[in-house]
Amino acid sequence: MQNRESIPAAAGDGAVSAYVEIVDGGGIKPGIFPLHDELVIGRDPQDSLASDKYLCIPEHTISRRHARLRRRDHTFYLEDLHSFNGSFVLGKRLQPGVWYPLRDGDEFSISCVRIVLHSLVMPAPDSVPSIITKSVDANEMTRFSGPLPNVADVDAHRTIQKLHAMAQVSIALGVVRDQATLCEKIMNFIFDLFPLADRAFILLRKADGEPPVPVAARRRDGTVEDLERITMSSTIVKHVLQKKQSVLSVDTLADRHYGAQESILAQAIRSVMCVPLIMEDECLGLIQVDASSDPYAFKEQDLEMLTGVCAETAVALKNFQLYSDIERLLDGFVRASVQAIEERDPATAGHSFRVANYAEQLARSVDRDDSPHLRHVLFSKDQMREIRYAALLHDFGKVGVREHVLRKEKKLHHAEMRLLEQRFKYARACLERRAWRNLIDLHSRHGLGGAAFAAERARAETELAMEVERLDHFLAAIKRANEPAISHTECAADLEDMRHFSYPETEQKQAPLLDESEFLALSISRGCLTPEERLQIESHVVDSYSFLILIPWTRDLSHVPSIAHGHHEKLDGSGYPMGLRGEQISVQTRILTICDIYDALTAGDRPYKKALPLDLALQLIEGECRSGRVDPTLFNVFVESRAWQVA
Repeated sequence: MQNRESIPAAAGDGAVSAYVEIVDGGGIKPGIFPLHDELVIGRDPQDSLASDKYLCIPEHTISRRHARLRRRDHTFYLEDLHSFNGSFVLGKRLQPGVWYPLRDGDEFSISCVRIVLHSLVMPAPDSVPSIITKSVDANEMTRFSGPLPNVADVDAHRTIQKLHAMAQVSIALGVVRDQATLCEKIMNFIFDLFPLADRAFILLRKADGEPPVPVAARRRDGTVEDLERITMSSTIVKHVLQKKQSVLSVDTLADRHYGAQESILAQAIRSVMCVPLIMEDECLGLIQVDASSDPYAFKEQDLEMLTGVCAETAVALKNFQLYSDIERLLDGFVRASVQAIEERDPATAGHSFRVANYAEQLARSVDRDDSPHLRHVLFSKDQMREIRYAALLHDFGKVGVREHVLRKEKKLHHAEMRLLEQRFKYARACLERRAWRNLIDLHSRHGLGGAAFAAERARAETELAMEVERLDHFLAAIKRANEPAISHTECAADLEDMRHFSYPETEQKQAPLLDESEFLALSISRGCLTPEERLQIESHVVDSYSFLILIPWTRDLSHVPSIAHGHHEKLDGSGYPMGLRGEQISVQTRILTICDIYDALTAGDRPYKKALPLDLALQLIEGECRSGRVDPTLFNVFVESRAWQVA
């Protein structure tokens, strides 16, 4: 990456001075890169391209050749080169091979890396100066400018003022993303638009058919009204809601409709406007503005202006409602998916939900931590949702793991253990058969007398009892070895003895008591999975990622697949599936890793392990931190905040 100061300004006739700025790249440091006529963006260096024509971003979610920027005349175009995780402009995924025009200041995303284009057309020498365009913060546009220059025609002047004000209202409401901010902005607009207004109220319905309730009430001096003690004219409110008509009452005390209302008299309301919030014939609520000093504070033009504000507000509210519905739909789909996956293995039911709760709690604690190592880590509301969804779906790929592997309780499957027990019984029968056959053969050859036969029989029974006792000892050792261990254990010496032990299946054939696959399974030093079975289990991480990237995540949730993908990675590179190290693993993924390990250790008793007490579980994770596999800073926050005690 180059520093901004190092980019030379382009010269010449109509030249373009341009560069791209990486503003958010997960583990990639922010920086800028100069632009010429063409720039390819990808994961690995390209020997076939000059260094100034290739931007290398070593992020695993980016394809080898991901996207291309190309200049035509004075416009830059973005093309997706059939990448795996896609390229996005303003949250919209580009179709591969299609050129998309970009303007100065436009932001685009290469997978999860956010990039901004900066370009400026430089006029040729001695040419007519061009108009210089300046990008303006939308928040600044919401501030009302001073009065417009006086014009001769007063009506035209008022019309221009109204259009100017309404344009600013539209701009402001278009950038609001939550109801509380919307109400705050509307209150500011009302007192700017109507200089004689003393109070303003916003009432909204929580659900269709329910009566509206106050959500905001303020006086011109900034005093916030107590929403529980607001008194309004029920006649006006009822008329506006039922008729879906706006109301303007000039000099209410003289108005035959409202002059006798107790609420009007009690609050000394002299002039009032009340307008419904209507969207698609649905009344979402209303806005009321009143004045207590001037009976002619509002005119018809003011009512028209407030009606326009309410129309814009109704659209914004409906958008919030639809966005909330989409969020609930997505949340319900995620929960249902997790529930369906966990029902395949009842022993681990609830794991993903608990990990999600722990991860949220830890992320909030990290966000509040002001220690030197973490004060720069801040999570937005959208990033908190990303962490939660990634935690909920981190084991999504287990849907592809075969059930007998997923539910394996001990080192040998249940059927394998039953077969082994039957083999021990068969071996005992073979040993008995050989002992009695030898006794019969001896009697046949030597014609043993009664005393001699009894002595030989006693000897055979003694030897047979020793063999049977040895078999019983072997079987008990197998049952002990079959139990999985949480930490690494040495292979039992008895297993080596059994490996070389055989029994007489026939007169000419000796059969092994323990076959090689059984010996290898019982020799597992940790857990209960064979190397082949562990590969199947570990593949769930890759499968999770493959499934998750198929979901068209919105821009604010675009990191969910990558966060979930790395939850088994370790800081020293010993994890899987990619063996990432250190800074290659995001903070969100490190949080998820700690919470996943903690729940795996402390969850209720499972067939293959007992739940560990809290202190022992924390000691084991602390050991992982000392060995350099888990982030010790985040783990300290986990312990100090007691993130496992979710409220």
